[in-house]
Amino acid sequence: MMGTGSLVRRLYEAYQDRDWDRAGSLLHRDAVLEMPVTAERLVGRDAIVSFQRSYPEPWGTLTVEQVLVDLDATAAQVSIVDPSGRRFCLAAFWGSYEELLHTGVEYWVTVGGEEPPPSRSTAPATTCARKAWRDAAR
Repeated sequence: MMGTGSLVRRLYEAYQDRDWDRAGSLLHRDAVLEMPVTAERLVGRDAIVSFQRSYPEPWGTLTVEQVLVDLDATAAQVSIVDPSGRRFCLAAFWGSYEELLHTGVEYWVTVGGEEPPPSRSTAPATTCARKAWRDAAR
């Protein structure tokens, strides 16, 4: 029996490897994946794998940064760097059913893609934090 944390890590690693059969083997046939930022909902293993397979290449290097597990769900932090150097982050939350990934929610963001509100934009902590992100991207 494979734990949900291992399933989640292996799913995103399969995506990075573009190994669609391996990815599909980790998903329940009735899996549902929601992406609230873009209001997309994929229903069924085949729809999820098809979405990933048809995503325009080259989409970059995906790295699983950490996976956290509790009794009911698993969370993953994933980073992606596209070929031009842009950075994206993903927070993913998965539940399982019948020892396969069943219900997922993914929140994708572009690192540095939004400006802080004016009330914080010149605060020393914000200035320092934004510089740290830019420096880490180099």
